Amino acid sequence: MNSSIKNTTETVAWFDPFTRWMLLIMLVLLTAIFIAAKIMDMHHMLGGGTDDVVNAMASRVAHARSHPFIELPGDAQVGAFSVANFFAGMIVGHNWKRLFEAPEQ
Repeated sequence: MNSSIKNTTETVAWFDPFTRWMLLIMLVLLTAIFIAAKIMDMHHMLGGGTDDVVNAMASRVAHARSHPFIELPGDAQVGAFSVANFFAGMIVGHNWKRLFEAPEQ
């Protein structure tokens, strides 16, 4: 057994420059998606996504009107979730060792 174990407390910088830039780029892309969705809604444009078909089928089966928390036309909701999940994956991948490796003693 090693009796010379260091007991150091080190601060972890969670919002390092990489994470800040990824969050900023994600916020810009999501803002663009939400603005595009608002413009489409204002001009009564249809995105032609499959979510509308699925929601209509679910409403018929449940005998209740379904509506999402945030209404985005067409596949804008899928795009927003894809962008958010992509950047969340990039940030988790960047911090993988900090999150899942045991600290050295």
